[in-house]
Amino acid sequence: MPGLILSHALRHPLLLVLSALLIFISCRPEKDRLPDGFDLQGHRGAMGLKPENTLPSFYKAVDLGVTTIEFDLAVSREHRIVISHEPWFRSNICLQPDGSPIPREDERSFRLYEYDYETIAQFDCGTLQHPSYPEQKNLFASKPLMTDAISAVDEYVRSLGRAPVRYNIEIKSNPAWYGTLIPDPEIFARLVHEELLDLERQLASPILERVSIQSFDPRPLHVFREIAPGVPLVILTSTEKSVDEHIDYFGFLPEIYSPNYGILTPEHVTRAQDLGMLVIPWTVNSPEDMKRMVDFGVDGLITDYPNRFNELFPHQ
Repeated sequence: MPGLILSHALRHPLLLVLSALLIFISCRPEKDRLPDGFDLQGHRGAMGLKPENTLPSFYKAVDLGVTTIEFDLAVSREHRIVISHEPWFRSNICLQPDGSPIPREDERSFRLYEYDYETIAQFDCGTLQHPSYPEQKNLFASKPLMTDAISAVDEYVRSLGRAPVRYNIEIKSNPAWYGTLIPDPEIFARLVHEELLDLERQLASPILERVSIQSFDPRPLHVFREIAPGVPLVILTSTEKSVDEHIDYFGFLPEIYSPNYGILTPEHVTRAQDLGMLVIPWTVNSPEDMKRMVDFGVDGLITDYPNRFNELFPHQ
């Protein structure tokens, strides 16, 4: 085809110029293409657009075509697994069951670990405007149970005729919290695993095949590796160290390396992938940073704004 165009163009100088441009464009390598299997993860759902870690946020993420929904876990008094970024009710995004505000200086006394879930569900964590997310649309929303959320999202995905999404689940664990804000990490990890197994039985669906478990704390990850060796593990980090130093800190080689995007370099990506890990940085929100991460060769990314990613990489 280029030869045919060129033969006609030789008789017309302007056509020759236009034909040369057409041939250049048609022969140029396609840019801004994502690698096969790129994992677009919605951070706490679609946190930039709907209240974090709530069903409306998860549904919005599905609407925007994420392949994975990322969320965080806490534990109620009766040892039920609740989706929440902190093991307390934050004063700037939650209201008490009677609608009154939570005093900022007292928010850490509003511990999920000291409430049963019936009470937790009465707190409103969606009506207040999040101070850092002006695009977030507000509505009454409560902190859901993990099993209820996965069941509801799976059903929503089926209603749309979409392929099932994955779940990237963070066990929010910190040694300073053991025994007061959360249970011991071994108990925490086993509770999560037991609830996921129970959900598999209820739904007759292999939920664990669509789950990865992540944490900044090595202890619950080690427990999960022992009790569910087939589940991919994710090490989370924000420290400016080498990939090998991060692996040494956690004490095992995970399936996924997930650093803060601000510390990630092309050398990190190459080293991690050479070791057999996927690289999925967090939390990448600006189009410029998204493009830069893709140029680094990452295998996916976590974002509060899946819509911005879709605008940058449409129909992929």
